Amino acid sequence: MDENTPSYNLDLDIEDIHLLYQCVCKRIETWEGYPARHPMEQEHLAYLKNWLYRLILEHKFDSTQ
Repeated sequence: MDENTPSYNLDLDIEDIHLLYQCVCKRIETWEGYPARHPMEQEHLAYLKNWLYRLILEHKFDSTQ
């Protein structure tokens, strides 16, 4: 991330994370592709999907202990 880009902290519960994960997955499925959208957008969506899924897995792991 560019050091000039602001960073934000969010306070989300697991239901919010699940909903965001589903939204990102749907967006990846319906991504219009180049030239309508910049190719970096698809890479960033994949990053977000993986990051959200890690949060879901972490929650599942923590809730079983």
